[in-house]
Amino acid sequence: MKWRIPFLVLSLVLLGLIIIWVIKEIRPEWKRYQKAEYAEQRQLLEQELERWLDPKWGDPKVAKKVKERINALEKPRLEVKQVLLKGTGLWKEGESGEKADRCITCHVNEDKLSKLHPSINEYFPLDIYGCTVCHGGQGESLKLKKAHKDMHPSRKEMMERIATADAVMDLWKRLAKLTPEEGKEASDFKYYGITGEKAVYVGSTVCMRCHKGLTTWHINRWKDNKFVTFEKVKNAPDYIEGDENYKKGCYTCHTTGYDEKTGKYEEEGVTCEACHGPGQLYVYFMSMGKVAEAQRLSKLGFSYEVCGNCHMARNHEARAHFMAQHNLEEKPGAPSEAPLLSMAEVEKSDTPTKGSANSLGGEENTHASPIEVQRGPSPEEAEVLSYTSCQVESLLGQRGPSPEETAGTEIKSSHPLNPKIKPYKGTLNLQAQVSTSKGG
Repeated sequence: MKWRIPFLVLSLVLLGLIIIWVIKEIRPEWKRYQKAEYAEQRQLLEQELERWLDPKWGDPKVAKKVKERINALEKPRLEVKQVLLKGTGLWKEGESGEKADRCITCHVNEDKLSKLHPSINEYFPLDIYGCTVCHGGQGESLKLKKAHKDMHPSRKEMMERIATADAVMDLWKRLAKLTPEEGKEASDFKYYGITGEKAVYVGSTVCMRCHKGLTTWHINRWKDNKFVTFEKVKNAPDYIEGDENYKKGCYTCHTTGYDEKTGKYEEEGVTCEACHGPGQLYVYFMSMGKVAEAQRLSKLGFSYEVCGNCHMARNHEARAHFMAQHNLEEKPGAPSEAPLLSMAEVEKSDTPTKGSANSLGGEENTHASPIEVQRGPSPEEAEVLSYTSCQVESLLGQRGPSPEETAGTEIKSSHPLNPKIKPYKGTLNLQAQVSTSKGG
């Protein structure tokens, strides 16, 4: 008799657990959230219907379509919705089989998601990349707490996780893994920030505020050569003769930040951001005093593929054909007519040189370009960049000595960014190095 009471108690407890389990299986929490989302969507459509039924401003045809959508939501079918992602999970990573993102099971209102991600959905469609690639969380889970674990729901929280260059590189690697395009690498996504939005181009003048002292030889070599390449292009007879579509073929390689969809570019010439990508993230790390992280991001995000995109043997075949077709010849000495800017001229002003639309204040472009050039960052974007020249100069120190000042002098100090690098014991003639670079 003694064992019957404990047995009865244990049986009742087991029965209660089974009942709870059955109820949860029949009425899982995701159904509750999905039903609420449908109800909210229906309410918004009813408000929209009132506007379209207005006899003065409405449209009967549109009102009819909205009403059909409302009727479809009267008794919606509750079901698990998911996006099957590219690739498969591994056992060692705690996953198996095809990867799935089930966020849209609860966040079922696609119109609402599109409004919340107006630009991102264009580049990273939800039905291909899912949600967790940017927001984090456990995409396969249908339970609220588990699904939202380690999630970054807002832009502010997403920006806060940029503690190191690794966080940015991890995002680029995930995007490269999920993209349907073959042969894509992490460096191909350096044009996007940690939120998945297009990164902001800051302009070469902002870059040179620091790098004209830190990497003088590199700036001098590019500034007097590739930075002014578009000046040479504009003097070419085929560019002058060509129509709008023909000229767009030049922008891809001879401007910085050219967008084929909009037909706009950020800056004339092959400037810093043409190879290293938009400067938003670099400026962010520099303004936080994390110079080493900006340097790491520059190395990790760089690929020589960016060179091969333009430096191809057959890249000017269309140009040769156009010139032959229109009986055009190169003007003798035309390429050398482009004005070259000295470092002193760049140092005199914090505004971009002629042909640039990029200053942190969004200065208007003044060159006679056949297309509209994109604006500089808005005040909100500038706040994200949180950059001023004074901040970075206070972190890095003032401009380093010029090649003339250091010619033939002994270098006693350690490397400015890496103290582990031992100082050079001999003498340097940096002027000779710069001259050699220009000649090369």
